[in-house]
Amino acid sequence: MVLLRARFEPRTWLFALLLLLATPGMAMAQAGPPLITNDPDTPGDNVWEINVAAVGDHGDDGWAVDVPDVDINYGFGERIQLSMHVPWAHQRVDGAWASGAGDLELGVRWRFLDQHHSGVAMAIQPMWVRSVSRTSQDKGLSAADPELVLPLQIAHHYTGGAIGTEIVRHFVRNRADTWQAGIFVEADCRERLQCLAEINTSWDGGAQGIINLGMRRELTTHSTLLGSFGRQAFGPGSPAWIFYLGMQFVLGD
Repeated sequence: MVLLRARFEPRTWLFALLLLLATPGMAMAQAGPPLITNDPDTPGDNVWEINVAAVGDHGDDGWAVDVPDVDINYGFGERIQLSMHVPWAHQRVDGAWASGAGDLELGVRWRFLDQHHSGVAMAIQPMWVRSVSRTSQDKGLSAADPELVLPLQIAHHYTGGAIGTEIVRHFVRNRADTWQAGIFVEADCRERLQCLAEINTSWDGGAQGIINLGMRRELTTHSTLLGSFGRQAFGPGSPAWIFYLGMQFVLGD
């Protein structure tokens, strides 16, 4: 997902994040969709977590949307998560639409520290990202060069609250490697409604930071409505909005 520039003052967004952090009744750290920043949590043994969404952005270059954007996760034991991310990409430039398979992501998360033992939960999640379609590459819908992604994910729970962070190194074949980092907070706003906020920054030809606000609305014990809306707070690039709207399904034990 592109990082997008906003006209908002960063200190205004920082105040919003601090306000959310101070809200009582915060739930366990559970970032990831609809946010960019991921957490160290896993679904649990023999549990499937499936996210199906529309994800995209709109700026001076036009629309870029993934519909459907499918994120499939499986809990192999209590500390391991197997994941696969498969988007169908659409892009509109100068009034013309192009569609095709986006980049395939395969990953394994291993949570090697639990908070009740160490004070924080920590995990690594190596991911392999590559194009599955030469046609999509020619259309600009997927990357020509494969990528190895190495994230470190950390979360801490305290009385009435939780906060998490992710630090990521991107190793891209035939291109310069890059860094990415994010921090998120979550709060139970109402019964079955969770409010989310994050700051996520990447360093690829200059620092680009995005502010994202979102929510999770539990519909049933097995389904949750996900949504987020954000904009770039600083860095190069055309002004644009990003969005995420989808459903999460939890199946299994």
